[in-house]
Amino acid sequence: MKRSKAETAETRKRIVEMASRVFMEHGLSATGISEIMKKAGLTQGGFYRHFESKEQLIAEASEAAYEQIFAVAEKAVAGKDARQALDTIVQSYLYQRQMTDPTCLCPLANLGSELPHADDQVKAVVNVGHRRMVTYLGALIQQLGIANYMAVADAAFSTMVGAVTISRIALTGMSERAVLENAYDSINLLLASAPRTSVPASVI
Repeated sequence: MKRSKAETAETRKRIVEMASRVFMEHGLSATGISEIMKKAGLTQGGFYRHFESKEQLIAEASEAAYEQIFAVAEKAVAGKDARQALDTIVQSYLYQRQMTDPTCLCPLANLGSELPHADDQVKAVVNVGHRRMVTYLGALIQQLGIANYMAVADAAFSTMVGAVTISRIALTGMSERAVLENAYDSINLLLASAPRTSVPASVI
């Protein structure tokens, strides 16, 4: 029986969501199409009815991961001032792998070593996600009255990505926590020492 457009769209969404989860957890090269389709409750043969290639699925799964990150972030910072919101975002990102929701894993931190070998459509999506994250942090940092807020945001996010990446290869839980805690402290030091404008943006 022919599926409706709504059913087809729902199936495609299910595949993308499962792919996002499995790719972030196990990596790109280690994850096959058959594994994703099986976890999604579908047969491997149906994959090419929805996607042209694995690369297309990786790109869409990465985009879905960023959408989920921002959706969760918006809820988490609701009602908080800029400093509280920034602290919430930084901690949530640094401890993303300890959260109960595995759909909030960032492609940059969890797939970073494989991304240089990905095709252009995947790199494009991840680059958009990167700039979106920096812009999001920059908007919060600007409200703190920090002068070069985008540069500070870029440095802070690079620290966050690097810390999560390094923490994944830590040999013990103690060393993993140390990497993440040091990154958190470094970002707070960066924010505290950054040059300020004469009047914080939040009060203009």
